[in-house]
Amino acid sequence: MKKLEYIKKIAIVAACSLLIWGMPASSQDKNIETAHAAPAITVMKDQQYGTDLMQGMDIYLLPNRDKNTPLVILVHGGGWMAGDKKDADFMKDFMLNKGFNVININYRLGNQTNIHYREIIGDMDKAIQYTVAHAKKWNIRKSKYIFWGGSAGGHLSLLYAYRYDPKNRISAVISLGGPTRLDDNGMIEGAKKEDLEGLLPIITGSKWNPGALSPDYQNASPYYSKKFIPSMLVHGEKDTIVPSSQAKVMADKLKQEGIDYQLIVLPNAGHGGEGSPEENAIDLQKRMVDWVIKYSK
Repeated sequence: MKKLEYIKKIAIVAACSLLIWGMPASSQDKNIETAHAAPAITVMKDQQYGTDLMQGMDIYLLPNRDKNTPLVILVHGGGWMAGDKKDADFMKDFMLNKGFNVININYRLGNQTNIHYREIIGDMDKAIQYTVAHAKKWNIRKSKYIFWGGSAGGHLSLLYAYRYDPKNRISAVISLGGPTRLDDNGMIEGAKKEDLEGLLPIITGSKWNPGALSPDYQNASPYYSKKFIPSMLVHGEKDTIVPSSQAKVMADKLKQEGIDYQLIVLPNAGHGGEGSPEENAIDLQKRMVDWVIKYSK
């Protein structure tokens, strides 16, 4: 159990470290405060899109927005069973500064009993439906939303966009360190048995049985979807929580299917991008902005 708690903490902290490289937090906060004074942005915190307390979202809308302004939906990480939308606030600040509206969602956290990938995906769908229903009132777009997800949030973003978006509201995804194929040997070869038995059953809803995995391990994997959309797959070269092979195998699948993708393996980086040279962070920032603009048109 101690090992599992440690993994949870690492997943949360690491998923929130990307884009902070070489940029002191105090300096970044100051830039945000100067660029977007509080009264200039419409901020709606903890808007409930469902009846559960975890079914809430924070909404940030630019003052000069219109229906063509890109909208990025943030999905936090945390090993599926931990984390909070506030963990993705660093990305909220970054996206707002680049001229994008932002919605930062919470979802019910997974557990060993009744909350697994289907329930979490259902929460994400409710959040999107709530957004679409309020689009006219908020003067925002109703489609071509961009998902950004870190770690478990990357996995959930890819899974929803590929398999659970019948109205094609999501036009592209950015996944940072997200698992893509839960039954892949590359996903499990470096993990501890007790961690696999604790983490993967939470998202799949089925016990970890390496000799005969339940179909839920494929059903919960973006890799086995029948539909795919443009995806930017960012992964640390030295990620010891989710191996970079998870991004590479997904990239190979997208290439095979003729889907636009970018595979960005950050040299010397860990799960959240920590350890990668500053120039790589700067390049990634630009490529993410270009990706959002491209697939918001």
